[in-house]
Amino acid sequence: MIRFFKLFFFFVLIFNINNKAGAITGIGPIKFSNQTLDHFFAYLRGDGNSSGDVGRKKGSPSAFAVNPEGTYSYYSYCPIKYGSGACRTDYGKIVQLCSKGSKAYGGSRCKLFARGYKVVWGGANIKFSKKFDEQIVLAVFKENGWYEEFSNKPSTGSGENKYIQKKKNKKKPKMVKEKKNKNIVSELQELKKLREEGILTEDEFKDAKKKLLE
Repeated sequence: MIRFFKLFFFFVLIFNINNKAGAITGIGPIKFSNQTLDHFFAYLRGDGNSSGDVGRKKGSPSAFAVNPEGTYSYYSYCPIKYGSGACRTDYGKIVQLCSKGSKAYGGSRCKLFARGYKVVWGGANIKFSKKFDEQIVLAVFKENGWYEEFSNKPSTGSGENKYIQKKKNKKKPKMVKEKKNKNIVSELQELKKLREEGILTEDEFKDAKKKLLE
């Protein structure tokens, strides 16, 4: 009987957490500024850096909140030293802290954009790999209308638990040209698979990806 109540309590807890996260999940149009997109890359890496080797991170992403204008964001991640599943994420708190910063810059209330590696905005449920490819992420963002190439939208700022913005004029990632985004994503994934299987060398992979994105 005690075991039954423990299981019941566990499922109720999970149900409430999921409902709470669902209630604060964003919907509707959104366009990321360049700075906020860099911030999302830093979130996926889990180390506070928007560029560098994927996989060499200090932790795993927990939650990413952003305002509807796409100009302010806030995220949290679980440091790798704590181990997998050791951190509990208060999604409401992340949204609250993001909203506080956004309003200070004249923005709107934030909403939850991603949980872990999964984008949940508007019910998208798009999950990125732990060893993601920046070009694939960019293609997915453009396909869903979350980012416009060479966007001139003013950026208000971003906040996070373990992240400090660096170098205002840092080099932006190379953008994918206007093509059929679904084809680009699938072809990039196929090239990456061939590289991982050893069929393509690193140089051959880079040359093929460059030609694909020209």
